[in-house]
Amino acid sequence: MASGSTLISSLRTGLLAVPQVRSTIDRIRDLADPDRRAIARMKRTHSSAILQPWPTTCEDRYPEIFTALDAHLWTLANPRILSFGCSDGSEVRSLRRWFPNARIVGLDPNPAMIRTARAHLALHPDPDISYIEAADVGVLEGQTFDAILAMAVFRHGALESQAPQSCSAWLPFSRFAQTVAALDRHLAPGGWLTIWNAHFRFSDTPVAARYHARSLRFTRADPMTLLYGPDDARMDGSYSDAMFQKRR
Repeated sequence: MASGSTLISSLRTGLLAVPQVRSTIDRIRDLADPDRRAIARMKRTHSSAILQPWPTTCEDRYPEIFTALDAHLWTLANPRILSFGCSDGSEVRSLRRWFPNARIVGLDPNPAMIRTARAHLALHPDPDISYIEAADVGVLEGQTFDAILAMAVFRHGALESQAPQSCSAWLPFSRFAQTVAALDRHLAPGGWLTIWNAHFRFSDTPVAARYHARSLRFTRADPMTLLYGPDDARMDGSYSDAMFQKRR
């Protein structure tokens, strides 16, 4: 005879398999957890432009990229840098240590993350750092940058965990291509676009023809292997191009 705990576990599993029950539980969690509330609000506000919904981040997450970028921007007295998908500002704070004279803008659609970033900035004032709550760069009209970083932005947790044959239900290639084209409009000639930890290849986008690609030898990250093409179908192989210089 099954134990009481086994029966309860089986009942829980069975209930969670019912879509309506699962949906109700998810809504309750969205209301109860402040981080999930912020993500739910973000999805409502920016539904057509959301890329990676989860704000996972840490400081100095990509030292090889920061090192390479420093080598490319050292001739600029005051480089302009955009952290696209800045989360709680960890990347912006890391960039400040590498580029003490840069003007840095952090942009993210998650309201809770932007509040956290601004709270840290209030404690450590820096007139050349700003944070904007937005899902796309349309709010940056008229601004151009010498470097744009989109790190762990063009990916999705569901793709990572399920590795489906098509990405269309979560993050279609067209959204990646449209966002990259928008970033291109805000990158100065000769500037650097950096994309890493993504499910797509920059080389497959229409704007890639205007760029020179650079691969990096990573010590803390493997080449990207869960990849999807312009038809949203999963691809074989890997991709290690991470930095792209816009032709002058």
